[in-house]
Amino acid sequence: MMLPASKLFKAVGSIIATSAAAFSLVSCSSDSSSSTETSAAAASVSVEVDSALHDMLPQEIKDSGTIKVGTEAFYPPYEYLAEDGNTVVGLDPDLFQAVVDRLGVSYTMENIAFDSLLPSLDSKRFDTVVGAMTDNAERQANYDFVDYFSAGQSIVVTKDNPNNITDFPDLCGKTVSVLTSSAQETFLKELNSTTCKDSPIDILALQTDNDALLQVQNGRAVGVVSQDPVAQYNAKNVGGGNQFKVANAEPAAMQPLGYVFRKGDTELQKAIQASLQSLMDDGTYEEILQSHDVATGALTEATINGGGK
Repeated sequence: MMLPASKLFKAVGSIIATSAAAFSLVSCSSDSSSSTETSAAAASVSVEVDSALHDMLPQEIKDSGTIKVGTEAFYPPYEYLAEDGNTVVGLDPDLFQAVVDRLGVSYTMENIAFDSLLPSLDSKRFDTVVGAMTDNAERQANYDFVDYFSAGQSIVVTKDNPNNITDFPDLCGKTVSVLTSSAQETFLKELNSTTCKDSPIDILALQTDNDALLQVQNGRAVGVVSQDPVAQYNAKNVGGGNQFKVANAEPAAMQPLGYVFRKGDTELQKAIQASLQSLMDDGTYEEILQSHDVATGALTEATINGGGK
């Protein structure tokens, strides 16, 4: 199992969630489409309810008192399983806990395969998706985003880096692993139509980022492309920091990440946006990001559909 982040909030409460079994880089990863009862850690920050923000929520949310959230909990430092194999921890559950606390409601979280998240949102299985999802023009055609973080792309290679990968053009003509249906997969496809047009990357798309990292560990891929915070986390934590490293000096293609909503769910979207903005304004947001060592990705405004522009 991946090691927990060095600074995690102590749980002061829990929410009911569903999650796949714990995963390990030394064995086959779990099928993330299966689910079991689990819980998510709640941030230990003190957040007061704002009645005016609560009033912005849709009536059905106010009546139920719960927001249904979908995620894929194999993407540290955003969301992953703690050492007990049962508790979902990370930046996303901590920050979203503060968001719903400000609104005076709770949330449930279900962990499913990444490529099933948006179809499940379409079917109204969830009210929103909270899973480090990149806000881009392609996704905005069908969904709305409330942006909460900014991240670029990086390459993780083995520590010895036998292929001397230092930047994205070095991936041309080589096999590279990536999370399926992710913005990183799209990014590699764009490289194949531009920089790597004459020597395209062989893109190996897997169900989880952990599966993609395993391909690098086993020598089936020269590297894995992930969001930079994920790449930095894996390089520092997997194998005690002695197994992988980030190859590129600076992340590429910075884009916002957002909470995802169905088109037309304007009330919930605007309530979440206002709650998040209030956390940005009073310093709570910055405190939570600092606790996960990702303050460099902080935004100052909770924009709607800020990506792809």
